[in-house]
Amino acid sequence: MTPPFCLEPASTEHGEVRAALYELVGRLLTDYERTAHTHGLTLAQARALSFAAGEPLSQRQLAAHFGCDPSNISVIVDRLVDRALVERLTDPDDRRVKLVTATPAGRALAARCCEDREWLGPALDALTPAQLATMQDALAHLLMPRSPVPPT
Repeated sequence: MTPPFCLEPASTEHGEVRAALYELVGRLLTDYERTAHTHGLTLAQARALSFAAGEPLSQRQLAAHFGCDPSNISVIVDRLVDRALVERLTDPDDRRVKLVTATPAGRALAARCCEDREWLGPALDALTPAQLATMQDALAHLLMPRSPVPPT
């Protein structure tokens, strides 16, 4: 089941798990992108809208979620502002900073993008309560903050 972008052979330690994670992320992104396009959004716009619907964020914070420079986020946010899905508000704690926050229409669209995803819900519904608990525990462990590994 090694996807073509997985450089690690499945026979290596953890190879099958890594390959399954690559496949999982690929399916999640494909499903999310399909849903975003259904609503006239790019995947990046849908992700930014989802983050902004969760809490007001500076463009720097939003860029951190994407792992990119804040200047790359401006165009995405501009498009969402043009559609009245988000707005830029002055941060009350630092007037130099603009916070990106979803409008009511943006929050509603972000919710629809979650609801309309076809793959994940049925996949999770097919798991037993014990499988869900095991998955939740494993994901919580994988997603724990870790110290950076020093270069060798």
